[in-house]
Amino acid sequence: MLNFFFHWVLEKTSLEKGPLGQSRTLYCLRHTAITLRLLYGQGIDMLTLARNARTSVNMVERFYASVLSGEMNVGLLQSRRGRMS
Repeated sequence: MLNFFFHWVLEKTSLEKGPLGQSRTLYCLRHTAITLRLLYGQGIDMLTLARNARTSVNMVERFYASVLSGEMNVGLLQSRRGRMS
């Protein structure tokens, strides 16, 4: 039932295909959730994220963090710098 509604929403919003032309599935939401947590997790470490996702830190780094650049969280890093002094 959930799969039916997921595909119905994708069809209605014309989002059936990803940016590289791949078909979207419910499993794609896992990748999205982990990637967004890496971007906006506000202090969550890789080990906690990996354990919560039932995977290894190596898998998170290879498959989910690979799409992120080092500059993406510069604001978060710099915002914490001022509090340390």
